[in-house]
Amino acid sequence: MITDEQVDFIEKEILKGEVKSKELRDDLLDHMCCLVEIDLKKGLSFEQAYQKAFLQTSPNGYSEIQNETLFLLNYNKIMNMKRLTYISGFIFSAAFTFGLLFKLLHWPGADLQLLIGTFGLSFIFVPLVLINKYKALVQEVLSERMKWIFGLLSLVLFVVGTLFKINHFMGANILVIFSFLFFGFGFLPFLFFRMYKESMDKL
Repeated sequence: MITDEQVDFIEKEILKGEVKSKELRDDLLDHMCCLVEIDLKKGLSFEQAYQKAFLQTSPNGYSEIQNETLFLLNYNKIMNMKRLTYISGFIFSAAFTFGLLFKLLHWPGADLQLLIGTFGLSFIFVPLVLINKYKALVQEVLSERMKWIFGLLSLVLFVVGTLFKINHFMGANILVIFSFLFFGFGFLPFLFFRMYKESMDKL
């Protein structure tokens, strides 16, 4: 039979795992106590029973359970955000592409499509990509973060610069030049560096 002191020990270990949800802590405590009690009846010591229960439940720490629970709770929200990101990227890219085509062929509606595509890509698609990637990028190495920053920045500058160029606005050449500079001397070096590192890690 599990003692009160042993229950207190398990509770303190769960608290050390920085599980913030009280309901989840209570559920974990009940689950761990049940597993420990089963093995105590089989003749294992408390330390052995606790270690076995811990490895079965959360080998990477109690915080892993919390993260998995939060992920499941936020799964639909995450999936909807991803769908919105990729759908918006497709729509605004198509608008920008068709806008360029219409402009070259001197068809009506070119300016509106270019405007929608440019501002959609710059102020909707790119921010959504950053939001979706933020948590992953925070944990990534600096070179991976810089790759994304330079890549997205060069995309925005190129799209806006192209719009300015077509409409003969001031500053178009500067925007396009900087987009190529960021792409060529920022994005590409970090891209190939990451590809090299990943290929070496697989050896």
